[in-house]
This record gives sequence, structure tokens and C-alpha cells, in this order.
Amino acid sequence: MARTIKGEIITQYLEIYPKLPALTLAKKIYAENPEPFKDVENVRSIIRTYLGQKGNKDRSVVKDKRFFRQSGLENPYMLPDTCNDKWEPYKIEGNKILLISDIHIPYHDNIALTSMLNHTTGKDINTILLNGDIIDFYAASRFMKDPRKRSINDEIWDVVEFINILQETFKGAKIVYKSGNHEERLENYLKIKAPELLDMEEFRLENILKIRGIQGVTYVEKQLIYAGRLPILHGHEYGGYGVGGVNPARGLSLKSFSSSLVCHSHRTSSHAERDINDKVMSWFSVGCLCGLHPEYARLNKWNHGFAYITTDGQEFEVRNYKIHKGKVYAE
Repeated sequence: MARTIKGEIITQYLEIYPKLPALTLAKKIYAENPEPFKDVENVRSIIRTYLGQKGNKDRSVVKDKRFFRQSGLENPYMLPDTCNDKWEPYKIEGNKILLISDIHIPYHDNIALTSMLNHTTGKDINTILLNGDIIDFYAASRFMKDPRKRSINDEIWDVVEFINILQETFKGAKIVYKSGNHEERLENYLKIKAPELLDMEEFRLENILKIRGIQGVTYVEKQLIYAGRLPILHGHEYGGYGVGGVNPARGLSLKSFSSSLVCHSHRTSSHAERDINDKVMSWFSVGCLCGLHPEYARLNKWNHGFAYITTDGQEFEVRNYKIHKGKVYAE
């Protein structure tokens, strides 16, 4: 196949970005070199030829085969590139896990946080799971905002200080930070207000925290997390108001159909059932560590809480704690 101007451009980009999906690369090439091409689909079609993804006949005429990609079992028929997201779970390696969530810094409750720290300091903990909504990102909310409230910059510095406290208090414990719906406010804000900045790694919360000195934290975005065989969600993954209901744990059972744990509802609850095969399944929702009377929900059914999870192989045990007026209670 004779090399053309189009081919030269595409080859140069494939050398720089050998792993980019064809459609993503096509959009980038067309945005930066629109003149030789008819449209994005024209670019994508040529890219797929260079990748060897247009069938055996086209593969046989391509002389430069260094960009060929193996189709593998996932796509033996060379189907068009998919835009479907891959969603692979994250498995916690530690077996003694402190789970805290919904702190909504800087709208946290210091009495609740202090009670949690007093109860857990000195305990055998090798993993801390920050299970979403650790930061509030008030200024990036889509709801009506009070301009007198704290800035995004101040909120992030407060989160940095909080993580430093955790690392100093629980020396050697691995910290896993899962994003919740409030962490996603930053990306959603950029999508609406500054889409040109979305592909800049510097604007990802994970990297902002690193720039501000946070090291040794594993950031998990939208994946399911497993502690042993226990699936853990923040709760917003189900959309809307999450699992909701009078008993959030039972609401979770009606959606997950398998033992699991969720936060997001700011309420402590549990539910257990035995199925026809005599298998006992358990569901949990964990309380929050934020203020209980924010301006958008002065009256609610929230309560403070956290969880301690231990695993033995695939088996797990959840101790779901409530906090009331500075005292910690087992559920």
C-alpha cells in the first residue's frame, strides 16, 4: 500500500500514541490536521487499516505491519472499536480494614471524626478505605451555591491535611481512596465549564493530591471494590438517590442480590436473609462523618458512623458502628 500524506500523518501519530483506541486517535488527528481528511470517520477508517483491523484482505496489502493489533478472543471478527467503558473491580489486599466515608470536608463533624479516631487508634488496621465523598466540592456543585462558602482550593488543602493525619495515626496502613458523587463534581464541572481541560492529567483529583504532597494513596474511581468476597460501593453507582428506602441495607439487597456494603445514604443499617440453598447473605449501609444538619437538608434521618471489616480468605466480618454525641456504639 503506497504511503500518502494521510498515511504519513497517521503513521506519525501511531508512533507517538501506539495504544490509543482508533476512534480517540482519529478525533485527535482530525482536530489537529483537518485539511487532508474528509471527517473523523475517514481518519478512523485509515487508522483501522494500519492497525490491521479491516479484515485479511486489507491486512495483506499493508507493508508496514508494526502497528497491527491482535484481535484476541474479545474481538475475533474485527468489529468496530467500542466506546463501552471497561469496569473491572479493585480487590483490597489488606484483611483488617477501617472504612470511613461521607465526610464532606470541610463540612465534616469534628466530634464524630475524633470519636472514630479515638475508637480505632491502636487497633490492628492495615488498610483504610475512604469510600467516597471525603471532599464536598461545594463550589463545583450543580446546585445553587452561596459564594461566601469555602473555595475548592481550601477544600483540597483540608483533605490533604486529613490524609496526613490518617497516615500519621495509622502508620504503615495502606490508604485506598474511592471516588464518590462529590469527588465526581470536579470532572463534571470541567465537562460543562472547561471541556478543553478534561484530558489534562493535572486536573484529576488523584494528581492534585500528589502535587500537594500526598503519597502512597491508591485512588479508585468508579470500580467495584472487594474485601474478600464482599462487594463495596459508595452507593451513587446505582443512580438517583442510591439504594434509599426505610432500611438502606434492605434496599441494597433488592438491587445487588448478593452480600454487599454501601455508604452514600448517611445511615447505619443491616439486613440478612437465607436463600433456598441455605446460604446466608448480609447487606450493610454505613453512617457518615459530616455535619448532620446542612443547609440543603436541615431535617433528615442521617447518623454518624464507620465500619471495621476483617477478612479471612474470601470470608468477611463487618462491624458496623454508630456514633452518637461522641460515643461509639456497635450496631
